[in-house]
Amino acid sequence: MKFSNINLLDELSRPEFAPLLAAFHERFCPRQSIIFTPRYDDHLSDQEPQKQESFVFIVKSGLIRVYLSCEEREFTIGFLKPGDLFVSHSNALVQAVDDSAILFLDTPTFNRGMMAMPEFTMPIVRVLGGMLKSCFSIIDGLALRDVTVRLARLLTDLPREEDGQAPGSLIRLPLSGEKLAQSLGTSRQTISTLLTDFTRLGILHKEQRGLYRILDEERLRELLR
Repeated sequence: MKFSNINLLDELSRPEFAPLLAAFHERFCPRQSIIFTPRYDDHLSDQEPQKQESFVFIVKSGLIRVYLSCEEREFTIGFLKPGDLFVSHSNALVQAVDDSAILFLDTPTFNRGMMAMPEFTMPIVRVLGGMLKSCFSIIDGLALRDVTVRLARLLTDLPREEDGQAPGSLIRLPLSGEKLAQSLGTSRQTISTLLTDFTRLGILHKEQRGLYRILDEERLRELLR
């Protein structure tokens, strides 16, 4: 699930927002690294839990997963792509799926920047509205829908890759089979069976491990209804 269709990198590239953009700090996040956690500080100390500062961050490159974890269960809340925004003080964990880069800024400085540039408030309000709508959709999927719908929603929200070699868009599964199953609240065997069913029905075509071509986008979206 993506949180918003607004690319804040595009917004911040406008000349009038240059002072706010200059206040952000860039950070490289290696693949599979934990970026933020609700329990520890930004340095991820393995000592006693510490009070974590609150940061606003915008994805500059790569793909980032936001998820909840309880014991051995994980639920993916959404995937952040370049231009997406998130705040570290939520109760979610944030992990780089691929090598990624983020622009981050402490929340008080970000708030002061918004007050100094009220014209930036409108895109932020639209982003927050989109995040709220997405969260309700996620709750609906986890609580009321079966795993087929949850998998279909994940596939429709993944970034598309065009190779020009055959009809349809390519999607790359962002997690291994076991992690993907955990994130959708089911078993690895169930995910494998569903992907096989989608392939048999002509919705997907498996190109290689973890890489699929969507052959029937409309039929895939019908599964969400």
